Amino acid sequence: MKRLTYTAMWLAVGIALAYLFHLVNLGRMFLPLHLVAMLAGATSGAFVGGIVGAFLPLLSFLTMGMPPFPIFLFMIPEIFFYGFIPGIMKRSNIFLRLLIAILVGRLVYSISYYTIGLLIGIKLQPITSVILSFTTGIPGVILQFIVVPLVYRRLQLIFEKGGKENA
Repeated sequence: MKRLTYTAMWLAVGIALAYLFHLVNLGRMFLPLHLVAMLAGATSGAFVGGIVGAFLPLLSFLTMGMPPFPIFLFMIPEIFFYGFIPGIMKRSNIFLRLLIAILVGRLVYSISYYTIGLLIGIKLQPITSVILSFTTGIPGVILQFIVVPLVYRRLQLIFEKGGKENA
């Protein structure tokens, strides 16, 4: 029951954050879906992080049309790993978890972009898809390295104290 609750909470946070970022046209730059999936994985585990990461792009597309078709298809496997990896690496430093999640996620995005792109008729060279996936969203990656550790540490304090007092 706890996993279901955390999954629903993170999905709601992800949709709300994506809405706010897209409202001011900053979604592509600051990657709110990636940010929430990482937080979900780091704080709630690999299962919750992976589910949140896999469903956020689809839910965001269905509710706001962002990310647009077919981009959300490439993002589903990418953001799955953004949520899953920080969860399976629980014993590692949060910065290492983020770095590995970002590298694997971007690699998966570039592979998805290329393979799904071939299936739906997007002509793109493999190296181009890799370069695009690693260069877009650099401000969002910087934000992830700042926000995720801060929120993660704060949530750890809250969870350790059982939500009592002002953590």
